[in-house]
Amino acid sequence: MNTSDSERIASVLERLGYEKAADGKEANMLIFNTCSVKQKAEDRVLGLRRQLADLKKTKQDLQVAITGCMVSKTSTEHDEKHDQLLRRMPELDIAFRIEDVAKLPKLMKKVDPSLEYKDELDEGTLENYFKIIPKKATKFSVFVPIMTGCDKFCTYCIVPFTRGREYSRDFTDIIEECKRHVEEGAVEITLVGQTVNSYGLSFNDKKSGKFEKFGSSPFSTLLREVDKLSENGLKRLRFTSPHPRDFTDELIGSMAALKTICPYFHMPVQSGDDRTLRRMNRNYKTAEYIEIVKKIKSAMPDCAISTDIIVGFCGETDEEYENTYNMYKEMEWDMCFLSRYSPRKGTYSEKKLKDDIPHELKAKRWHHMNKLLLECAEKSHKKYIGQTLKVLVTHINGNKRIGRSRAFKEVQFESDKDLTGQIIDVKITKAGIFHLEGERK
Repeated sequence: MNTSDSERIASVLERLGYEKAADGKEANMLIFNTCSVKQKAEDRVLGLRRQLADLKKTKQDLQVAITGCMVSKTSTEHDEKHDQLLRRMPELDIAFRIEDVAKLPKLMKKVDPSLEYKDELDEGTLENYFKIIPKKATKFSVFVPIMTGCDKFCTYCIVPFTRGREYSRDFTDIIEECKRHVEEGAVEITLVGQTVNSYGLSFNDKKSGKFEKFGSSPFSTLLREVDKLSENGLKRLRFTSPHPRDFTDELIGSMAALKTICPYFHMPVQSGDDRTLRRMNRNYKTAEYIEIVKKIKSAMPDCAISTDIIVGFCGETDEEYENTYNMYKEMEWDMCFLSRYSPRKGTYSEKKLKDDIPHELKAKRWHHMNKLLLECAEKSHKKYIGQTLKVLVTHINGNKRIGRSRAFKEVQFESDKDLTGQIIDVKITKAGIFHLEGERK
């Protein structure tokens, strides 16, 4: 989501006549695109104050902006009412909500009236965040946002309060953007959203009536339509991140039938204990999650599934933690993004629940769970030894070519050719914890 947002910000700046600087010290404009589900992430941004102050002393024309999940109000330091971050970090000049990126030129001008730029902007295009053509990092693999905001209100998460309520992008606009990317050389498209599979199902979406014609699962319809681009050269279709509550039988059936859908899904569980899930307001039970995974693997036997888990959430007893640990042993996820709970200011859990798990116990549980994570990851990788995988090469490190398989496994192999952006057959010869190694066939 942040990568997709940043590509749209870069597009706006480029159209203003800016070019990417080699590093922060050379820049006239710095923009921090933040993601702060946890307080620790926000603290890291606040910790940049001294560095930014030093930069501003040596570069008088430097403008510093912040966007993403930390921003609640689009404003500048000169506005009478502005985002609290501009008070907490006086080194900042601008704060803007990501959906207001079209307002960035006016905000920059407000901070520095003498600022001149190539004003070739089509306000009709830039007034809608979704319609901004992104400055793509690569042509062969692209992100396409299909929604913004969130209605799930997990108690530990600030996103619904900073990004707002959930609403979905126009169906036709998504397809048109996907078509344009494929025409420009994209072989892989990743559809992104806060809870991507609830596309078209939010209160705002139902109120608009625009998605009624797509039935009970508009996301399934969207996947089927994007999949048709296989006739134009699309090879891979991914999406992230889904919410278990919106993983319907229709969606699973659609995924299994599509040519381009990749057999990898990141499906956050957060906890393996029903009481903890209730405190998190996840609105499903562990048995329901397990049943969904069984259905996916039945329809797509070779698929890989990763997850998110938070240890040490408010009130987590030893028994509740053990339930999560035992669920991990049962599920054997291919990978897990494991974190220790930290209260995020402004969330329900920070206001209403007690962060009563000692730091030492959180660390103990994290290390205990992480050991199992590493064991399961290595076990899942070993089954690929001897198999030939199709690898989309994404970057180069010396003589190594690095890319992803359809199941999102990182694969490394040696070659004296560039191969970036190409799909290469690689026979797997070695399995590590976090990547596979092989030989080009």
